[in-house]
Amino acid sequence: MSIAKAISNAMSGLTATARGTEVVASNLSNIMTPGYARREMVVTAQLLGGGVRIDGITRIVNASLLSEARMAASSVGDVSARASFFQGMEKIVGLPGEPQALSTALTDFQAALSAAAARPDDEIRLSQIVSTASALAGRLNAASTAVQAARSTAQQDIASEVATVNAALERVAYLNARITVLDADGKDATPLMDERQQQIDRIARIVPVQEVTREGGKVALFTAEGAVLLDGSVPARLGFQGNAQVTAGQVVGAPLELLTLNGTALSAAQMRLFGGGSLAANFQIRDQLGPQLQSELDDMAFELHQRLADPAVDPTLGAGDAGLFTDAGARADPATLVGLAGRIALNASVDPGQGGQLWRLRSGLQAPNGEPVGQSSVLNALVDALDAQRPAQPGSGFTGNGSLSSRFGSVESRVATRRVEAQADLAVRSSRQSTLSASMMAEGVDSDAEMQRLLQYEQSFAANARVLSAVDEMINQILRI
Repeated sequence: MSIAKAISNAMSGLTATARGTEVVASNLSNIMTPGYARREMVVTAQLLGGGVRIDGITRIVNASLLSEARMAASSVGDVSARASFFQGMEKIVGLPGEPQALSTALTDFQAALSAAAARPDDEIRLSQIVSTASALAGRLNAASTAVQAARSTAQQDIASEVATVNAALERVAYLNARITVLDADGKDATPLMDERQQQIDRIARIVPVQEVTREGGKVALFTAEGAVLLDGSVPARLGFQGNAQVTAGQVVGAPLELLTLNGTALSAAQMRLFGGGSLAANFQIRDQLGPQLQSELDDMAFELHQRLADPAVDPTLGAGDAGLFTDAGARADPATLVGLAGRIALNASVDPGQGGQLWRLRSGLQAPNGEPVGQSSVLNALVDALDAQRPAQPGSGFTGNGSLSSRFGSVESRVATRRVEAQADLAVRSSRQSTLSASMMAEGVDSDAEMQRLLQYEQSFAANARVLSAVDEMINQILRI
C-alpha cells in the first residue's frame, strides 16, 4: 500500500468516525424527544481507492409498531372524550344519597309534602314545599343546561380539531416536498422526517390515520376507513361550520352540520370515514349522547308534571290548567317535550315571591280561598301521586310500572352505568397504549448500545490516528535520509 493510499484510507476513517460520533450524540440527546427516531450511519467499503464511504443517515422506525401506536392513540382519544362527558353528567345528575343528586331533591320535596300534609295550617311547612319544589325544578334546569353546555363544548372542540387536522396536513405536505428535495440532493432529511412524524401523530389523536410510503421519501395519509387525507402535493381540506352554542332540540340538519371534505358535505353514513378518534367522539356527544340524556331528563320532568297536574289529584284543575309544575308557566304538551327539563318551573300561583299564595297548596291551585285551613286532602293526594306505581308515559324511555322515585333512580343508574363502562373501556385502551408506548421506547434509543457504539468509534479513531502517526514518522525518516 502506498503512503498516499494509507493517508486516504485513514482520513476517510476519521471522517466516518466523526460523523458517527455526531449521530450517537444526537441519539443520546434526543432519547425523550417525541417523534425522534434513532439514527444509524450507513457506511460501505470503497473498492476503488480503499477507505470507507458514508452512504447516509438512516432513521430506524418500526413502521408496524408506529401504526399500532397511532391507532391506540386514536382509540384513547375517542373513549377519553366520552368518558369525560359521562363523568361530568354523573356529577350533575348525581347518585342516590348524594346531596346534589336529582333523587335527593325529589326526596326533599316529598318529605316537605308529607310534613305539610300533617299540619296543613302551618305556613312554614307550606313554604318548605315551595322551597324544595323550586329546588327540584332548579336541579332539573341545571342538568338540562349542563347537557347543552357539554354539547356546545363538543361543537367547539370539533371546530378546533378540524383546524388542527388541516394545519397538520398542510405541514406534512410541505415537509414531503422538502424531504424529496433533500433526498435528491443527498442531504440529511431526518430532522424533517421527525417533524413530519410529530405532525402525523397530532392527526392520529383526532382521526385514525394510516401512513403509506411513497417514492422520494414522501408519505401518503389515509383514515383507517379509507378517506384520502394526503396523496400527492395537495392535502385534503376538512370543513366545519357551526354556532358556538347548541340548544335542546337542535339536530343534524336543523341546524347542526357535519363535516365537509374538499367542499363537499358528508352524509351521516359517510361520517364513518372519520370514525374512531376524538373528532368522532365529539360528534357522538353532540348528536347522540347529549340528546339521549336530554330526552331522559325531559321524560322525568314530564312525568313529574303529569302526576301533579291530574284533576284526580287537585280537583280544582281544569283540563287545560297547569299543575304544581309548569312548562315555563303553561301546561306541558307532549308535542313540545324536547327541552322541558330546562323549562320546568314551580307554578307561580303558590310562590309568594312571584305574587302567589301558600294556601293554594292545601286548597288547590284554582281554589277561591284557603278555607278551611285544616284541609289536607290535596296535599295527601300530591304525596300519593308521587309514590303511586304508574305505567310509563307513552313515548318515554321508561318501561313498566313505577313510582316517580324509581324513574329518577333509573336515570341516575343509567348515567352511572355509562360512566363506569366508559372508564373501564378507557382503562383497557390506555393500558394498551402504554404497552405500545413502552415498546416504541424499547425500539428507540438504547443508551447502553449508543455508549458501546461510541467506544467503537473511539477505537476506530485511535486506529486511524495511529496510521497517520506512522505515516508521519515514515515521511520524517525519508526526509532525514
